[in-house]
Amino acid sequence: MTDAAEAPGLNAPELPTGKAFVLQLSRDTGPTLQPFAGRVEHLASGRRARFATFEDFRAAVMRLLGEARSR
Repeated sequence: MTDAAEAPGLNAPELPTGKAFVLQLSRDTGPTLQPFAGRVEHLASGRRARFATFEDFRAAVMRLLGEARSR
């Protein structure tokens, strides 16, 4: 059996705060998520991005995580 010192990721939180986001959808986005538009904010850095499609949202989250990691 290994202890925590040998397995560095073992004690890491399942949901780290450095990967927390706020998602704010536009007033036009309804229960079907059409259109999927709004703003996403990375809580740790305070950086925000607007999006007009799910693909834009996904790209924004990837960019924000990448920027946070490189700091």
